Amino acid sequence: MRDKHPFPFDTEARGVTSAFMQIVGERFRLAQESYVSSHNVQIFSHGGAWQSHHSYDPDRVDQVKTHQHEMTFDINEIVLGRLDYIEQSLTEIVNSMANSFAQSFYQVISDTCEEHGNVVEEAGTLGEQFLKALEGIELSVDRDGNVNLPELRVGRVMAERIKNDASLHSPEHQAKADAITRLKSAKAMEREAARKAKFRKGEA
Repeated sequence: MRDKHPFPFDTEARGVTSAFMQIVGERFRLAQESYVSSHNVQIFSHGGAWQSHHSYDPDRVDQVKTHQHEMTFDINEIVLGRLDYIEQSLTEIVNSMANSFAQSFYQVISDTCEEHGNVVEEAGTLGEQFLKALEGIELSVDRDGNVNLPELRVGRVMAERIKNDASLHSPEHQAKADAITRLKSAKAMEREAARKAKFRKGEA
């Protein structure tokens, strides 16, 4: 004899689970977009490693890292009619997944910068550190032909420092930053033009 439970219809129960997981996936992808564009996300249906021959390090082989999240439903909450419990549980699992992704995302960036020496020492003013960081990066061009400008991501403490540090807000600093940005933008457009030229046909 089968035990009784609040959802005795297995087909319907699977439907509820499927719908729940679909919403989780949709909300997680939205959260993921705040860190990296979906255009820059690759999806693999099998395998545990991949190698990108067109990257900055074509011989590098990366291994898949698994993120695991679990959640437990208190069925009594559902029996009592607390349907908001479902929304609460959904929000908690999505937040957990998003936080895990963010930690992994920033760790990869940190490790890559350390590996290639693309770091800025805490010497001089904050403005000088910012200019040094700007000089050490290369800009790229998006699919619409626009230069991708650098994006600054910091914690709350650093955000307050940036907001109040005079060395970042002087006309002299702004002029230097603009000059570096213009130069790097021009170089990015030149690289993109050279890349596109490789695909032109019928030219002598």
